[in-house]
Amino acid sequence: MPLVPPEITEAMDAAFYAGMEAMAAFSTGEEGTQQNNQDTVISAGAKAFAAIAGPAITAYIQSAEVVPGIPVATTGSPTAQAGVTTGPGEIK
Repeated sequence: MPLVPPEITEAMDAAFYAGMEAMAAFSTGEEGTQQNNQDTVISAGAKAFAAIAGPAITAYIQSAEVVPGIPVATTGSPTAQAGVTTGPGEIK
């Protein structure tokens, strides 16, 4: 499956929203339950964002189709046949 930009955009929007929701949950709430420590609030937002964004980014990158570079002809015994293409692969 080729890269699909709308899917990663949707996932990043969801990750941002989750991060903001998590930060709001720590800084608002019933009186006496708020945790307004800046590090705590930011950490909560970062963890929520990463929980959605990380897997979405990984899936997006792994969905790329990589076309091999230029074929290489080798000679010799099977153990001597090692080499790389002379051109880069292309992500489509």
